[in-house]
Amino acid sequence: MHSFRDIVFTISSISDVSEIVPLTVWLIFGSKKTPYLQLGIFFIVCFFVKLYTLVTADLHENNMPAYHLLALLEVAAVYIFYCQLLYGKVFKWGVFLLVILHVGNALFFQKIWTFNSLTWTLDMLFIITLGLIYFYRIYKDEDDYTPLRGRPDFIITVGWLVYAAGSLFTYLMGSEILSGYAEGFFKNGWFFQTVSNILKDIIISYGFWLTNKK
Repeated sequence: MHSFRDIVFTISSISDVSEIVPLTVWLIFGSKKTPYLQLGIFFIVCFFVKLYTLVTADLHENNMPAYHLLALLEVAAVYIFYCQLLYGKVFKWGVFLLVILHVGNALFFQKIWTFNSLTWTLDMLFIITLGLIYFYRIYKDEDDYTPLRGRPDFIITVGWLVYAAGSLFTYLMGSEILSGYAEGFFKNGWFFQTVSNILKDIIISYGFWLTNKK
């Protein structure tokens, strides 16, 4: 009988390549216009970065720099998506601050060869904040009567919020989870992040599919 650790490792491997689902849906069905264009490109890049981390993990190589890069790419992509969605433009100073935060963490706090739990945690809180701002905006928008279930931006936001909320515990406790043998419930806390990531990819895939529907 498989142990909880084996199950978590299997789900984690699936999560590492689950970005192929939204990127495939976007390439075939999704809108290639702003703001979905940049989000689709992110999933393409993210898939290859995560594929690299999966291969290097099997080879027992230190792949922490890839996670530093992945964190920055992810939060920047989400920030750009909501800037374009809510304001029709990207505030470049926001991207600059995100770069400074991640580079500064890699240089002075959690070095490039260690897991960047600090920036991942802040990123999840930031994504949750962006999602709530979006919800507030559509709540105040009295001129749009489109059912929420038919709005790709709403569906995609749900996906990001599920991911950020499910991942927050894992990233808050990331250093402790990684500090020992993956045995027992706590040391396999990656389960929350991997499941929420898979759910995010499925939900966003549906959102991409809706982007070209009338």
